[in-house]
Amino acid sequence: MKRYRWTLLDPDVESVLALSEAINVSLPVARALYNRGIRTFDEAREFFRASIADVLSPFLLEHMHRAVERIVLALEGQEKIMLYGDYDVDGTTGTAMLYLFLRERGADVSYYINDRFSEGYGLSDEGIDAAVEQKRSLIITVDCGIKENEAIRRCREHGIDVIVCDHHEADELPPAYAILNPKVPGSTYPFRELCGCGVAFKLIQALGTSLKIDPENWNKYLDYVAIATAADMVSLEKENRMLVREGLQRMRTRPRNNLKQLFSIMKVAPSDIDIFHISFGIAPRINAAGRMHSANLAVDWLLSETVPDSLRHAGELDRMNVLRREIDAEIMKRAETMLESHFASYCCSIVLYDESWHLGVLGIVASKLLDKYYLPTVILGNMKGYIRGSVRSVEGLNIYDALQECSDYLEHFGGHHQAAGVTLRPENLSGFRKKFNEVCSKLLSIEERRKELVIDSRLSLDEITDNFVNVLDQFAPFGYGNREPLFIADELTLSVRPRLLKQRHVKFSLKDRYGRNFEVIGFDRPDIYEDLISVRNPVFSMAFSVGKRVWNNREEFQVKLKDLQFCAGS
Repeated sequence: MKRYRWTLLDPDVESVLALSEAINVSLPVARALYNRGIRTFDEAREFFRASIADVLSPFLLEHMHRAVERIVLALEGQEKIMLYGDYDVDGTTGTAMLYLFLRERGADVSYYINDRFSEGYGLSDEGIDAAVEQKRSLIITVDCGIKENEAIRRCREHGIDVIVCDHHEADELPPAYAILNPKVPGSTYPFRELCGCGVAFKLIQALGTSLKIDPENWNKYLDYVAIATAADMVSLEKENRMLVREGLQRMRTRPRNNLKQLFSIMKVAPSDIDIFHISFGIAPRINAAGRMHSANLAVDWLLSETVPDSLRHAGELDRMNVLRREIDAEIMKRAETMLESHFASYCCSIVLYDESWHLGVLGIVASKLLDKYYLPTVILGNMKGYIRGSVRSVEGLNIYDALQECSDYLEHFGGHHQAAGVTLRPENLSGFRKKFNEVCSKLLSIEERRKELVIDSRLSLDEITDNFVNVLDQFAPFGYGNREPLFIADELTLSVRPRLLKQRHVKFSLKDRYGRNFEVIGFDRPDIYEDLISVRNPVFSMAFSVGKRVWNNREEFQVKLKDLQFCAGS
């Protein structure tokens, strides 16, 4: 029945009351704000009303002045510039954004995206050879480069300066001309959690400021920053939250042609776009290009401006995504069959390998297994004699730190706290699997191996009003680092028998003490349907979120069930 461990936060009563009175919101809303570190009227105003005008200065990034001076020199001297991006959403959107901006400034600019399978991650020999052949004198990386010491030394030998725009952790910094990364040791930038595209946006912002360009000429790329930030599992708090919120608003009100054509394929109106559509609609289609064929397909779509080109490239991305879904479903099925024997030896992690598995979808499979079993997960395939794959982590375990403890078994690894990639030799697989499980066992308690629902407040259903839900809507966009407010209601009963929709989603109605009916939907919880119909007149507590939806042109409350527990005696 109860799938998660519920943690009901208990903020200071007097402080919550003071905040409630200061900003004129209900106590449950005030508790949710307090639980997010918001204590005062000014902090609440910043949380709800921050705009692009409040964005941090890009020159707080160390080396930003140096990077801007070098690019301006390249523009003035008509030097040939190459943008070198990663093949995921973060890298491709950042590359396309920089390309469009520099092209508008008259730059001689090209881009290079590695082939995921033949070149792998980072600056490849093939990419550097292309830069030399094209006589490029400046490379700007996007979402890669911070660990490419040897490759950047090779660029220097060919007289090519490299500016690194990255957000991954690094030990020894490369000999780049300039490094833009909020995570480097001694960074002076106040916010560490920008994605790679976000760092590239800061570079555009700094260039625009230095060149005295109208801010609209860089703010128009906030849609791409929002897509990358939402897709890359970085924290949606502070500056990231503002960038995503502003980017979503731009997509809703002034969508580019390429976005409009993709929205049409997704069957969603621009005005309805939210972070869900980025995470489960836009991002998978962009990623499918690099996973199934070439990330250049994604960049072609991101750069397309006319309706015919946008529609053609959007269709290509959609076809790649259909193929991707078919392949990851096959791998998921095979992985499930392997787990019974795996769990007999390893109970604190999942490390699965099959040499036939398609490398392009391993991250997706890892994420699905993580969501189902809630254990640190590594899914591996084979390429050119090496084992390569993707790693996904549970809350509270920094996967980069965990992999560092396993580094004796790894040829290469990189990433951040929630997601990473690894490369190892076949003979080291057994040792890595054992060591990784030991590390996870040491770092994760038994309780932490069960997914946590962090709950903001108890809530009576009669407290759900238009004003209450309108304020909750302003907590969005939701994601890692800015979770959706959750509540508990107790001693609930059914008013309508539960239904199972599409064999996946449970739906039922509750009635409050005033006779109001509330429709409840529990996505992907067929287990709750089975539990509810097995008990006569059940009485239960429910963990849930509250929002609005439009149905038959009518706006109504929607209660979204997260978990459920029967009360004693049911």
